[in-house]
Amino acid sequence: MPNAERIHTYPQINLLCIGAKLVGNSQGALSVSAAAAETSAFTAGGLYDMWCDVDVYLKVGSGTVTDVTSGNGYLLRANTTVPFIIDENDKIGAIAGGAGTLRYHKVS
Repeated sequence: MPNAERIHTYPQINLLCIGAKLVGNSQGALSVSAAAAETSAFTAGGLYDMWCDVDVYLKVGSGTVTDVTSGNGYLLRANTTVPFIIDENDKIGAIAGGAGTLRYHKVS
C-alpha cells in the first residue's frame, strides 16, 4: 500500500465540456533558438495552448527560466499543440536546436 502522504488528487475534468474561449484572451509569440529565451511575466493565469514550428524545450516558473536545457525542459515537438496551465506572473523559458517561433494562446 503506498504511503498516504504521497498520494495527490487532482480536480476531475469532464472532457466533453471543454471548449476554448478566444474572445478577449491574450496570445503571443517567442523567438526560439539555441540560446535560451523567455517571455515576460504572464499577467493572466489560465490554460494556454502552445505550439512551435521546431522542437523546443520549455520551462515554466516565476523565477529564472532561462536555465532551461534539453535535460530539464519539457519537450514540445514541432507542429504539435499542447495545453499548459500557466499561473499569473509565470514566464516561459524556451530553447531549441534551431531558429523557430513558439506561439501561445490563452483558451481558458
